[in-house]
Amino acid sequence: MDLPQIAQLFRWQHPLAGEAHALLRAAYDPATGQAVAVVSELADNPDDRGITYDFSSVAEAALPLLRAKLSPQLSSVLWIAHFGDFSYHYVPGPESFTAVGLKVTGNGYADDLQGDRRLTEAEVTALFGGQPLAPVAEVLAGLDPLT
Repeated sequence: MDLPQIAQLFRWQHPLAGEAHALLRAAYDPATGQAVAVVSELADNPDDRGITYDFSSVAEAALPLLRAKLSPQLSSVLWIAHFGDFSYHYVPGPESFTAVGLKVTGNGYADDLQGDRRLTEAEVTALFGGQPLAPVAEVLAGLDPLT
């Protein structure tokens, strides 16, 4: 099944260290109104501004992009943190995907680390309508840099 998808670099505000950036890839299912968003930690993002410190800030910065590029009618988003050899200047181990259990609050998202769970690459592929995610380096090569 071909789902509408996006891939782009985006900026977000780390609550302690300032401006940060990451790679956002997402797919949207118009039949359900649901999206899946994979946020990849990148090695050129400063070490003190990682996506896992406050994933709710990451999601709040990415949500307007998802609404603008996929659909203003998004009903829900499954957020996934993604790490691999593209994330650090050393090899941290195999690529990993973690579904982040964000809670929707009156002020946006809250991340209490409850409900986070690991996903396999096959599970992420299924969430993208059977389309495997392209390697991060390949995606980055096709994107304009942040300015």
